[in-house]
Amino acid sequence: MYNRVRMYLSACFYYSGLVSLVRWWTQRLRPRLIILYYHQASTGDLRSHWHYLRRHYRILHLEAALEELRMSQKKGVRRRDRRSLLALTFDDGYYDNYTHAFPLACELQIPITIFLIPGYMENGNSFWWATRLIRLAQVDQVTFEEQTYELDDQEERKALAQVIDARFSHYTSSIKRQKFLTSLYKMLEVPSSVVVEEEPAPLLTWTQVREMRESGWVSFGAHTVHHPDLAGLAGPAEVQREVGECRTMLEQQLGYPVRMFAYPFGSIGDHGLHAVKEAGYDWAVTTRPGVNTCQSDPHQLRRRKMDFPKHWLVVAAETAGIWGFFSHLKGGARYLIRRWGRRTQ
Repeated sequence: MYNRVRMYLSACFYYSGLVSLVRWWTQRLRPRLIILYYHQASTGDLRSHWHYLRRHYRILHLEAALEELRMSQKKGVRRRDRRSLLALTFDDGYYDNYTHAFPLACELQIPITIFLIPGYMENGNSFWWATRLIRLAQVDQVTFEEQTYELDDQEERKALAQVIDARFSHYTSSIKRQKFLTSLYKMLEVPSSVVVEEEPAPLLTWTQVREMRESGWVSFGAHTVHHPDLAGLAGPAEVQREVGECRTMLEQQLGYPVRMFAYPFGSIGDHGLHAVKEAGYDWAVTTRPGVNTCQSDPHQLRRRKMDFPKHWLVVAAETAGIWGFFSHLKGGARYLIRRWGRRTQ
């Protein structure tokens, strides 16, 4: 019901001309950058999304867009194309970024940026579904494949997730996979009513990453070594390891400086911001919704989520900031009502 209502309202906003009006108005404000983010590329209609976005926004690689936004502070810098800057990003580096997003980016000549987790890439399968399942465990210790793991230890939880991922990748039949998942729930004493949102999915390989890089349409950023929640790590040293070593590993594979970072789960924690700066990243993105200007904190940039099967009309409304626009109107109305109430008392 919620999605239907949102779709209906988005259609009303678009065909009434409100989306065009808001987009026109924001283009006349100070320069701004809209960053959209996806995870898997095969769960929605990317083609319709990107056809619309290409017509109405100026899409650049994230790094190039951020450089231009920074240059906009200088006086005398003018643009012929007044469309708002937009960057398309993907978190985690799923295999369908290669099979679905990459060919479409080449066809439509749209640059995209993918944030990678190098610690899991050559395993050939997904990572954080196992991490989340382990986090839901009702026991402190488990024995898996004759190895005992202490679940209150970050490194041992990480090792267990890797072993589970490796085992899962060997199963090709859905029946065997389901039996394996059932055994994991029993081993970890996770209630059967609990469902892990992310399904196991294959990841990119370095060969695919290099092919995409050589095309010129795909750039890459860092997303930690093992995709932990930075707020849940033991201390600043562990956070620094995940953040800094990720950059080192990516630069060794890619052959150029990696300047961009994405916080896993959008969580910065107490030490994430310092770790990102210490590692030498120029920019870092969160999952907080909103737009970015030249005054935005370069290490806490905002993005709008485009996951799940969204109609292009919903994408049009959300990218333009329609919902934020109405939120501001609502806040303003509440303020006026409060002031009016005080005057009449």
